[in-house]
Amino acid sequence: MPSPDHHPEDEVSRRRRRLAIAVLIIFNLTSYNGVMGVFSPRLREYFSLSYEQWGTMSGLGSLGQTVSLVLVGLVIARFGVRRITELSLGGVGACFVLIGQGANLLALKVSLFFQGLFGGFSRSSLPAYLVALYPSHKRRMISLQLTCGSVMGIVIPLWADQLLRWSREGGHQELAKLFFSPFLVAGFVVLCGWALLSFSRQPDFQSVQTPGQSLRLRPLLGIRPLAIVLLITLHASADGATYEFLPMFMDHQFEELVIPAGMTLAGHNVAYLITRSLLSVLPEGLGQRAILTLAGPIGGCLLLVMLWQGNAVSVPLIYFLASLFYAAEFPVLLSEISSRSMAHFAAVMSGGYLLGNLTSFLLMKGTGRLVDTTGDFRVALSVAACGFILFGLVAFLAGLGKRPSAEKEAAT
Repeated sequence: MPSPDHHPEDEVSRRRRRLAIAVLIIFNLTSYNGVMGVFSPRLREYFSLSYEQWGTMSGLGSLGQTVSLVLVGLVIARFGVRRITELSLGGVGACFVLIGQGANLLALKVSLFFQGLFGGFSRSSLPAYLVALYPSHKRRMISLQLTCGSVMGIVIPLWADQLLRWSREGGHQELAKLFFSPFLVAGFVVLCGWALLSFSRQPDFQSVQTPGQSLRLRPLLGIRPLAIVLLITLHASADGATYEFLPMFMDHQFEELVIPAGMTLAGHNVAYLITRSLLSVLPEGLGQRAILTLAGPIGGCLLLVMLWQGNAVSVPLIYFLASLFYAAEFPVLLSEISSRSMAHFAAVMSGGYLLGNLTSFLLMKGTGRLVDTTGDFRVALSVAACGFILFGLVAFLAGLGKRPSAEKEAAT
């Protein structure tokens, strides 16, 4: 006979908390591909690729995501966020194994494409999964997810920078060994985590275990959802291009790096961790409009100063400062999406990611072509910096961040 102090609600709360923690930990392991940015100058030489070819290869993940993002809203509506979240986790783990086992350019290209494919599912299903667990704390859960991701974003570039130092002692052969072999280990670890999550006993949460509500097209065509889609596009493409090409910009621009590229990228993620940790504890909705309209333009202007006036010391510091600002805009933007239907929530996100991936692919390729043509990274990366400035302008014109009335909330 249960004791008088036993409450079923407390048990449900504990299960929700344990499930959320387990999912976040396992998915953090899938971010190991963050080593690509640090290795990019050496890998480009190792594979004898031009800057445009490197940008095209880096954009393969965006093309892979395009395929999954076309389908993710309907797939989640049919199968539910839990099953799609588990599918994406197992798929990324298998891609890591393929990179480590193949250890060649073809395996890397194929894996990047399929990482994008499964990553496209997880980018929409994982936040929807967490929001389904805690529907009254959308911004907090999204910020927590992104904060946890930032922790690995700090560790992985520093680890990659150390691997890069070790590889210099052994030439190209040692470079290949230290780049490809860890992917094999990371893949097996992710697959073990996927198996434990998939076959363990799960709490019976109606909003997570079962498929979501049916997906309706009309609510997705309002001004607010379309503005959110556009803003997701601007943030994702601008952030991705800057992060990907910054190590090559530093290697090209300065004879000696006082602060290594790996540490610079880690600093970017430290900034994300700081900003998004603050967002995860702030009251829901506090400063919503100010963040959406000001954070991106401030960060974008700082990036322009970094590109045109920065030196070997100031570039990493200004990049860190800029990241502190525009790190805030994405979780706040996602909290603008209505969560009354998980299919609707995922569909708006996937629409932004879909357009964002196509734009990212073009921006990656275009940035590489501009560098090959002009030999100047500053011109190419200035386009990405202006994307953050445009983010704030669009958010202001669309009226995002204002506290919506019940009628406006129902419309979105």
